[in-house]
Amino acid sequence: MKSNLFKFHATLVMALTSIVGVAQPFDPPADEDPPAAPINTWLIWLTILGISFAFLHFRKQINSNQD
Repeated sequence: MKSNLFKFHATLVMALTSIVGVAQPFDPPADEDPPAAPINTWLIWLTILGISFAFLHFRKQINSNQD
């Protein structure tokens, strides 16, 4: 009897867990989407910063290899 009761409870828990895991949450209607971020204006500065960082990193690496 205990074995059957345990199997029943285990099956019930597995079934309810899978139902909760697959269920879609209720998503209330949201406000309009915010405007997109203007990332294009910063790309030039990001490129300059990346090139300067790479130059300094490689220069430091070359200097440490010469010592």
